[in-house]
Amino acid sequence: MSVSSIDWSVVTGQECTTQCQYMRHRFLRTLQKYSPWLAVASIASVLLGFPLTDLHHTFELSVLQSLSYLMFVGVSLSVIHDAKRAHPLVGWLIGGVLVGYLLQAYWLLSSHASFTHIVSLNSFSQVVSAGQIATDVSMSLLVVAGFLLCHFQCNRASQAVLIVALLMPVTGLLARAYGIPDAYGQLSMLSCLAGLLSASALLAKQVSQTSISYLLLMDESGKHLRWIVSLLFLCAIFLGGFGVYFKHDYRLTPLIITLSLICVVSIMTFTYYRKGVTHEQVLPPEDLAFASELEAAIAHQEFYLVYQPQLNFMTGELVGVEALIRWQHPQQGVVSPAKFIGVAELTGLIVPMGAWVLKAACQQVASWQTGALSKVKVSVNVSPMQLRSPGFTDYVLQVLRDTGLSADRLVIELTESALIHSDCKGTDSLQALKQLGVKLAIDDFGTGYSCLAYLRDIPGDYLKVDRSFVNDVPGKERSEAVTSAIVVLGKNLHYQIVAEGVETEAQAEYLKSLGCDLVQGYLYAKPMPEHALQQWVNARPA
Repeated sequence: MSVSSIDWSVVTGQECTTQCQYMRHRFLRTLQKYSPWLAVASIASVLLGFPLTDLHHTFELSVLQSLSYLMFVGVSLSVIHDAKRAHPLVGWLIGGVLVGYLLQAYWLLSSHASFTHIVSLNSFSQVVSAGQIATDVSMSLLVVAGFLLCHFQCNRASQAVLIVALLMPVTGLLARAYGIPDAYGQLSMLSCLAGLLSASALLAKQVSQTSISYLLLMDESGKHLRWIVSLLFLCAIFLGGFGVYFKHDYRLTPLIITLSLICVVSIMTFTYYRKGVTHEQVLPPEDLAFASELEAAIAHQEFYLVYQPQLNFMTGELVGVEALIRWQHPQQGVVSPAKFIGVAELTGLIVPMGAWVLKAACQQVASWQTGALSKVKVSVNVSPMQLRSPGFTDYVLQVLRDTGLSADRLVIELTESALIHSDCKGTDSLQALKQLGVKLAIDDFGTGYSCLAYLRDIPGDYLKVDRSFVNDVPGKERSEAVTSAIVVLGKNLHYQIVAEGVETEAQAEYLKSLGCDLVQGYLYAKPMPEHALQQWVNARPA
């Protein structure tokens, strides 16, 4: 059965949402996907609401009012263009919207019969500074500034400016709540709606790359931050209400409170951002774009497996293969696992990725019905996150049933860190797998915590000597002593010893003299795709 026949949609959803970091990553990705729709809503609100808007009684201010709406439309169109850059209809959409709005503005301005022209520049500036037009234009300029800063990769500054734009309508709402009839910051309804949607589209576009995204953390620290911000918001609003009640600068109070709220969000977010960069569960912002590519790779089936043979050290017989994942990137070519496994573990994407590897490897090995490959075991690496995932044991059992692979031909490889950090749930999963007949291997032994208790308590079958020790033997006394001790300890605990990373004849002879049972490494065969493995097996002497 081919790897391409695997149901990726089922694998991708396999218990992944239980991981907080993965949930946050998906949430941020969802926000990004909605950014063009927010932009469309902003454009629609302008096109539908502009004909119903009461224009100012002066021609110059009406033009300025129309230009502020045009800024919202332009920024929203840029968001749509960036999101759907390759779509052939995007250019026509942008042109059609701009032409439609300009024709609409021309018709409204030319048909307005009550214009009174302002000749004096001083009187013009007084009207602008005192009227609602000033607030509308300020909102549009903030959105444009946020767009330009985002375009030039000044994400943190763009985020701060857009927060100011989003909180501008708060001034008017507070004025209404406080009962102030003539307060500063009264946005028109159309500017409020179109501006909020346009600023939200920009924020959603860059939410995974800026410090404000740390407000959306799913862990306890993120919840604590949101509670603090909410509490400070309520305190500021209530204090403003008391200020109005005692008649202290009541017209300026909504503006002062709005500025206070902006400061609260900015200071708390940037402070937490500096803390969050070193937080162990926080993926650096520059890696989130790579994580998005990784998630897309899972959905688009860009991964494939290679297999490295494992041989009996004494007889040279092929006894197993280790399944290793590779990423065929559309632009970068083959990407090494060293570049994406770490990001996959931080985001939780290692769970669907590992689930796919398990199923694909079992399907492939089960399809080998004849020849030397018909009896080989397949080793699959399992991460600590997979081991702790609910239903992991049931998923392994389901894969074995679906593929028809015998349980004793599957070897689950776990690193030392996976065993050390595995809780009761992880240990129970190991015991359940052993009862099914699945074999267990401890990978990279000697490089981690080297706690001997789990060697005694966990029912493993194979112990793999890490390549870092193999590289230094023979010749280095300390490495020889450690390697010899690992082999003797494993033998006494009835493990089969696997030497990995063997690249020279000298290494092979030394490890064979110690009593290692199995061997894998470039000296015998490199990891290779399934068709190359078939050719390698056929070329071996019978």
